[in-house]
Amino acid sequence: MLFNHNIVVENYSQLKITNQKEKIMNEMDVWNYMQNALSTGATQGIVVAIFIGMGFWISGAMYNSTDKNIVGKITASVFVLTVGMFYLFNGAVVEWNLNQVAAGLAYLKETTEGISAGGQILIDANDPGAPFSLIPNVFSGLFLLSVLVMQLSGIWMTKKS
Repeated sequence: MLFNHNIVVENYSQLKITNQKEKIMNEMDVWNYMQNALSTGATQGIVVAIFIGMGFWISGAMYNSTDKNIVGKITASVFVLTVGMFYLFNGAVVEWNLNQVAAGLAYLKETTEGISAGGQILIDANDPGAPFSLIPNVFSGLFLLSVLVMQLSGIWMTKKS
């Protein structure tokens, strides 16, 4: 069976056919993309939360150990700092995807009949087209900082008898 490159012209006002091979996404396609991107971010967020819990377990075990060496301290520190990077990266990817969805909706607003009220709210609540950035917002940054301080202090401090 050969693949036919003809595009079936659907009955949506926001569909634009170019070169008989490409189409611009309509608003429903953009919303579906956003749902898929956020689901992926949520799944990765669950894994990061489990790793943060493992970091607290490792930190507590190191703190309560009377026989800890420098290799163990460095290895545990690298683990919790790497998990912190995973946290930053996951948050940045989710934010970037939301900004790109907002940019797509803004483009549809300008080039078609318009978008829904929910689409306009998403545009207003985000930074359409903003570049990828690992810099978290204040609350995420404070959360990560507090987690890392608690974990690293358990790894490097000695329990007082």
